[in-house]
Amino acid sequence: MKYPIHLRDSLLKIGLITLFSCLLINLGYFTQRQSFGQLIGLYTGLFVLYYCLIYTFKNARETIITGIFFRILLLFAIPALSDDFYRFVWDGRLLSHGLNPYTTLPAEFVQSIDFKPIIGDKSIFDKLNSPNYYTVYPPLNQFIFGISAWLSPNNLWLNVIFLRVFILSAEVGILLIIAKLSAKKIKLSSNPKVIALYAFNPLIIIELCGNLHFEGVVMFFVVWAFYVGIKERFQLIISAFLFACAVCVKLLPLIFIPLIIKKIGFKKGIWYGALVATFCGLFFLPFLDKALIEKLFSSVNLYFQKFEFNASIYYLLREVGYWIWGYNIIGFLGKTLAFITFSSIILISWKVKDIHQAALFILTLYFAMATTIHPWYATNLLVIAIFTNFRYPILWSYTVFFSYAAYQTDLYQENLYLVILEYVLVLGMMIYELKQVRNLFHDKSS
Repeated sequence: MKYPIHLRDSLLKIGLITLFSCLLINLGYFTQRQSFGQLIGLYTGLFVLYYCLIYTFKNARETIITGIFFRILLLFAIPALSDDFYRFVWDGRLLSHGLNPYTTLPAEFVQSIDFKPIIGDKSIFDKLNSPNYYTVYPPLNQFIFGISAWLSPNNLWLNVIFLRVFILSAEVGILLIIAKLSAKKIKLSSNPKVIALYAFNPLIIIELCGNLHFEGVVMFFVVWAFYVGIKERFQLIISAFLFACAVCVKLLPLIFIPLIIKKIGFKKGIWYGALVATFCGLFFLPFLDKALIEKLFSSVNLYFQKFEFNASIYYLLREVGYWIWGYNIIGFLGKTLAFITFSSIILISWKVKDIHQAALFILTLYFAMATTIHPWYATNLLVIAIFTNFRYPILWSYTVFFSYAAYQTDLYQENLYLVILEYVLVLGMMIYELKQVRNLFHDKSS
C-alpha cells in the first residue's frame, strides 16, 4: 500500500522526533557522566538522528518549533554532566541576600554564622568545584543568578528551572534571528538548512539548555548585535549595548574587538569599543569594590595558568616541556600561548577579509591555544560557523563529547588517545575545507 508523499513525510518526521526525544530524555534524565559508554552511545544516536532531521525538515517554522520542543524536554532535569550550576546557585543566593559574590569566598563564607540562612543546604557548598576561588562570572550573569535564586528561595530544583528559562529564551532568540537573517540572505551559508544545523544540534541542546551553560546567552547577544547593524548612530549605540551584554555574561566576546575595529573602520571602531567599555562599566557598578578587579582577575588568571583539560596544542607543548625540563610548564605556557593568541587575533583581524570567517578563525585559534576546553565551549564556534560555509565545528560538536571519558572515575583521568582522535578528525576536516576556499585573504566584493 502506497501512502501519499506528504503523509510519508509526516510519518518520517514524527518517527525521527520520537526517537530523538527518547534518546534525549534518556541522556538528560537517566545518564550520569561516569557512564561513558551509555553517554557516548546515546550521543552518537542523537547525532545520527540530527543529520536525518536536517535533511527531513524543510520548513523554517516547523524547524524552530521542533527545536524549541527538544529543549523544553530537558526543562525539569537536574544537570548530571556538569556541576558548574552549583556555583550559579551559590552566587545567586548571595546576591539575592545583598552580598557581593565577587568579594565573598565560598570556603570562608561557609564558616560564618550567616551561611545557613542564606545558602541553605550545605550540600551546595560540598558540590562546588571551585570553593577556594572567587567567582569569575560577569555581572549580567550574576543578575540572572540572583533573579533565579530570588524566585526560588532554598529550592534547588526551581532554581535550576528558572536558570534554564533564561537560557531557553536566548536559544529561541538565536533561532528567530538566524531565521530572519536567512530570509534576508545576509551573509548566511548557501545551505538552506542553516536553521536546522543549530536547532537540532545535540551539543547545543544538551550543553546549553540541559547542562545550564550560558554560552547560548552570550551568542544571542552577539548575534543580536550583528542583526541590529551599525549604519546609523542609534544602531551603533544599541549594537554596542548588546555586545556589552554579551561580554557581561562571559568575557569571551572581547577577543572580537580588534576585528570589529578593523571591519567598521578605526574611528567608528574606537567609538564602538568605548561604548562597549562604558556599558560594561555600568553593569559592574553595583558590584564596585576596591578589591573587585584584583579578586576577579586573580581567579581568571589562575584558571588559565593552573587548570588543564581536553587541550590540543597546549598538550603537545606540555609533553615537550616534560621531555626537556622534566616538569609541567603550564605557568610559562599559559602566558606564552596568551601572547601568541593575542598577536594572531590581530593578524587574522587585519588579513582575513570576510568578517564571519575571521571571527570563526579567531575563535578556533583561541580554543586551539587554550589549556582547558570543555564540551560546551564548542557551541560558540557552531553559532559562528552557521554564517560561513565551514562545517568543521559541527564535527567538533560530536568529537568534543569524547572528553567525557575523563569522568569515568573520581580521579578524572583523561584518555589521551580519545583526545588525539577528537582533534585529528577536526583538524583533518578543517584542512580539507580550507583547501576548498579560494581568495580567503581577499575581499569578495573587490
